[in-house]
Amino acid sequence: MRIKTQMNREIFQINLEKTLKEIMAKKEIQSDEIRFVIVPVEEKGKMLDGSDEMMKRLVLTKENIGNKQLVLNDVVDVLGGLFPKAPIWINVSFLEMNGEKAIFKLETSLRFRKPTLLRNAETGHAPFKAIT
Repeated sequence: MRIKTQMNREIFQINLEKTLKEIMAKKEIQSDEIRFVIVPVEEKGKMLDGSDEMMKRLVLTKENIGNKQLVLNDVVDVLGGLFPKAPIWINVSFLEMNGEKAIFKLETSLRFRKPTLLRNAETGHAPFKAIT
C-alpha cells in the first residue's frame, strides 16, 4: 500500500476518474456525459477543525450543492478547496442514467486532511472508494 504524500487538483481529478472507470466497467455503463451529486456525511463522534467547519458552512451547503448535478471540474473545485488537504474519504456510487447522462453520487467526509491521512490508499486512487 502506497501512502499518498501529495494531493493537488490534477491527482484528485485523476483519482476520481480512475474510480469512475472502475464503476463503469463493473456496471457496464457507457456515457460521455458524467454528472455528480455531492452528499456531505456527518460522522458521529468525529471532530471538525476550523477549515472543515468553513467548508461545511460555506461550500458544502444545501444552497451551494444540494441536489445539483455537477460536472467533473466543478466537483474538483468544490472538494478541492483546501488542497493539499482533501476529504479523508469519498464513496463513489452510480445513481442512474438520465438520458445520455450517467449520474454518480459522491458521499464525502466533512473532514479534510493532509494526503498521508487519506483513506482508501489501497484502491490506488485515494480518497475515493468505488461502491458497486
